[in-house]
Amino acid sequence: MIFLGYFYGIRSERQLEREIQANLTYRWFLGLGLTDNVPDHSTISWNRRTRFKDTGIFQEIFDGIVLQAIQHRMVGGRVLVTDSTHVKANANKHKYTKEQVLQNIRDYVNELKLP
Repeated sequence: MIFLGYFYGIRSERQLEREIQANLTYRWFLGLGLTDNVPDHSTISWNRRTRFKDTGIFQEIFDGIVLQAIQHRMVGGRVLVTDSTHVKANANKHKYTKEQVLQNIRDYVNELKLP
């Protein structure tokens, strides 16, 4: 159930409970029949926060999925695909020049104190 929530971007356990109750595909994936009860959102939350905390179960699930993808030749390790967005930034290092400041700190502070 937690996997479905992560996979489909369902962040709320309450929403996840509602989705599993209504979505036949989710029920099929979880092995739940049409008349089977869906665990309460508090049970889902408790499992995520306490039962599975620091167990490595999520890493094991991820590793299993990657292994299956490799076995089905969906992942080969030869090509890396990334997604990125270019953002304009004011970061041209050749745009600015260095200037020597002839005024010392004390003079500058005194100028600030003038009315």
